[in-house]
Amino acid sequence: MLEYVPLGLAVLILALLAVAPHSRRADRTVNRIAWGVFSGPATEHDGRRERNLRAAGIGTPYRLYVVKTYLYTAAGAFCGAVLGVYLGALIIEALNVTTITAPIARGIFRPLPDWLLSFSAKYFAVLLGASIVFGGFTASIVYFVRWQLPSIRADTRERQIEAGMPRMVAFVYALSRGGMAFPDVMRALARNRDVFGTAAEEMGVGVQNIELFGDDLVTAVRDLARRTPSDQFQKFAENLSSVLQSGQNLSAFLRDEYERYREAAEDQQRKILDLLATTAEVYVTVVVAGMLFLLTILLVIGLTSGGMLLLLKLISYAVLPATNILFVAYLSEITQPLRASRDSFEPTDPESTASDLVDTEALAVTDGGVVSEQSRLNLGRLDAYKRFRRAVNALSNPFEALVEQPTLVLYVTVPLAVGFVATQLPAVFSEGPFDVRVFDDLLIQSTLFVLVTFAIVHEIHRRKLEQLEEAVPDLLERLASLNEAGVSVVSSFDRVRRSDVGELDAEVERIWRDIQWGATVEAALERFEERVETPAVTRIVTLITNAMRASNEIGPVLRIAAEQARNDRRLKRQRRQEMVTYLVVIYVAFLVFLVVIAAIDFVLIPNLPTASETAAQTAAGAPTPGFITVTESEIQQYRIVFFHAAIIQATLSGLVGGQMGGGSLKDGVKHASVLLTIAYLAFLYAQEANPVAALLLPF
Repeated sequence: MLEYVPLGLAVLILALLAVAPHSRRADRTVNRIAWGVFSGPATEHDGRRERNLRAAGIGTPYRLYVVKTYLYTAAGAFCGAVLGVYLGALIIEALNVTTITAPIARGIFRPLPDWLLSFSAKYFAVLLGASIVFGGFTASIVYFVRWQLPSIRADTRERQIEAGMPRMVAFVYALSRGGMAFPDVMRALARNRDVFGTAAEEMGVGVQNIELFGDDLVTAVRDLARRTPSDQFQKFAENLSSVLQSGQNLSAFLRDEYERYREAAEDQQRKILDLLATTAEVYVTVVVAGMLFLLTILLVIGLTSGGMLLLLKLISYAVLPATNILFVAYLSEITQPLRASRDSFEPTDPESTASDLVDTEALAVTDGGVVSEQSRLNLGRLDAYKRFRRAVNALSNPFEALVEQPTLVLYVTVPLAVGFVATQLPAVFSEGPFDVRVFDDLLIQSTLFVLVTFAIVHEIHRRKLEQLEEAVPDLLERLASLNEAGVSVVSSFDRVRRSDVGELDAEVERIWRDIQWGATVEAALERFEERVETPAVTRIVTLITNAMRASNEIGPVLRIAAEQARNDRRLKRQRRQEMVTYLVVIYVAFLVFLVVIAAIDFVLIPNLPTASETAAQTAAGAPTPGFITVTESEIQQYRIVFFHAAIIQATLSGLVGGQMGGGSLKDGVKHASVLLTIAYLAFLYAQEANPVAALLLPF
């Protein structure tokens, strides 16, 4: 077991470094080690790197980041060197390089004893070379990545800031127009960074400088201009600091900025769409066409020289899913401004009343601030009753519950799919040798059942939310008119609920019911936001609730919110129309992928001469059909690998296409269901049909 001690030590070091970002104690330990070992002249100041570090918003001081970079580089060198030793041993075992390295090592280590000389002659040269190469390579990669990471994150933050600037400026202008002081506007924006994204995070840094370090407002805003990676935010902050310092009309400045950014919102969306278009082209070229070309080339090489089946499996089962996952992660990053906010909120029951909003623990506090034991028991009973009531409501009207929360369908379909596979497995094994195709049928059918049911429910849910969003601007305009006429906010909701607001009739009635049961307007609107959970509604509710804390006259704020909601709907329709083209490209690219795979699977591979056929023809004196010969087992393995590659590509291409078009993996489930169904039916039909039908089926 001693030969595995270095490997265990390397794994321990990697585990400590991996846990450090998620554990304060481990992070402090890593910081102490890095500072104690590498602090000194090596941490000299580099202005460019420090600016990148601040722009990235990593939150680590420059000198500490430098010493941790050195520590990670040293750890990478050690782990790479250890890995190189083990890989060197594999090379020795696989290539039998002992005869090559023995003369070199014997000349270097001539003074050593015979037993050590024998060991060195056999292993030292290869082990030392592999250790140095892998250790140096790993250290270089770690050092390069550590110093490139701030630049990459700064570029990402720049895109996110500029994508959220129109919404952030609209929020700031609306609250300022409503009479809120600008420091309070900054605090409100910082509290809602999950709604307004990275631009709000930048403003939150200014709030920290004011509250923690005692900076005045102008100094804090100027510091934001110096540290931000976004040119647009820098210009906005510089102009804002000038207005604040000179005492000019802040509302007029913010109105001009709002109008300018409202007109520039299309340009911001155009940048995202252009980036998505480039990503779609790269995806089709690399993941679809590139992988297909690579699989075909490796098949030809394997048929002529052999030995490529393992590499084909590696590409189909590891490289193909990994590249798709990388594209999914990248799309999640660039489509972040398009997704809904407040994902951390727990789903709420639409039928629960305003009593759920009451802080029952606070009401149960006795004098002295201590909750009695009886109060705790009552609170437990109340929570149990709420859960029971939600379960009863869901069971009494399951379709409505599923439409409100589509993820609930997974709690039903996934166990059913797993149970179906589990009940069918004994029959698969009892009928003889294990048949991979039969097992594949079980998995694909179960997966289709889960995907199709979720896709149907999610699509109904999405269409319902879109109809609600269409009616939001009209609702806000009516509330604004009533408020500007002198009607209070509460009375405005009472009057609006009596009129026709389209798809929002039921939601306005729920808002009014919450208010009647004693909830504040802010709490009722927040419940409305949780029920709908769309980016536009989230931003509107956040804006209105913050404006109401400053003044009860929120008519101008409501009009700004209505205009912003209407503009968001227009941009969303434009975005969907633009992305349909690239979604069609992904569909066509996959169909081409499927045609080629089907041709290889059902035309080329079955017609290859096997080794037994070649031997029979040679014995009979007939000319051999060529140098391509494979066994029956290899033919079956090739067909299974290509079938799996098509199934994997179908599922993942659908998810990628949906994420491009809708900005979420949930939107990709329906496309994954369609492509997986096409691929599965194509292979099922081709098993029974002739090769020509197999080729023509996708068309």
